[in-house]
Amino acid sequence: MLEKLNKKSIKYKLRKRTIENLRKTLGLKGEGTKDSPIVIDDLGDVTVEISIVTKGLYLILKNLVISKLTIAGSQHVVIEECFIVDLELMECSGLTFRGNTILRIEQFLCRNCVYENNSILQKEYNKLVNDTRERRKFFFIWIFLVGGIINTILAVNSLVYSSLSWVSVIYMIMGVFLSIGMIYLSYLRYQINKIPPNTYLNFTIQEKSTFLNPSIKIV
Repeated sequence: MLEKLNKKSIKYKLRKRTIENLRKTLGLKGEGTKDSPIVIDDLGDVTVEISIVTKGLYLILKNLVISKLTIAGSQHVVIEECFIVDLELMECSGLTFRGNTILRIEQFLCRNCVYENNSILQKEYNKLVNDTRERRKFFFIWIFLVGGIINTILAVNSLVYSSLSWVSVIYMIMGVFLSIGMIYLSYLRYQINKIPPNTYLNFTIQEKSTFLNPSIKIV
């Protein structure tokens, strides 16, 4: 079933401009405001792959079969009554997931999102509520940060106590950029932790065999 879904997917990259174009071609409802969100609802038997990067527009996805849903740096998105094979979230806030069936999920630096009445596998539920991906990433971030600092120190010592070499210059550049990148990500996490945490309500925990049963019709 999963292979069939992925092969038939139609891809949509939802940015402000492309959403405006889709409003015309698909006849979407709404103006993209809080009182009149843009609604993508029930595309029939079509399976879609959707990438969303938008903060200014209010958007609702409803009654869709989605092989992969990626949401990055976005707000004001509501996902309702969808079948989602693969869900990936990054640096989002204020999202709502209500009444969906989700097979796989990864989230990173997401806060103030609401998950309500969704069906999900036990292992995916544990990953979600425990922020497993985020904890794992920041564990490696601190390792890389220490490595970057050590590289910088070694490069400085090499420049001070020996002649200039390409090796020391490369170590210096690597150490500086690695340290800056890791410090930035740590700062980003500090800032996003000021936002209220996610809310997890009334999950239905499913068995994998139920999701993959080919006799089940996806509506």
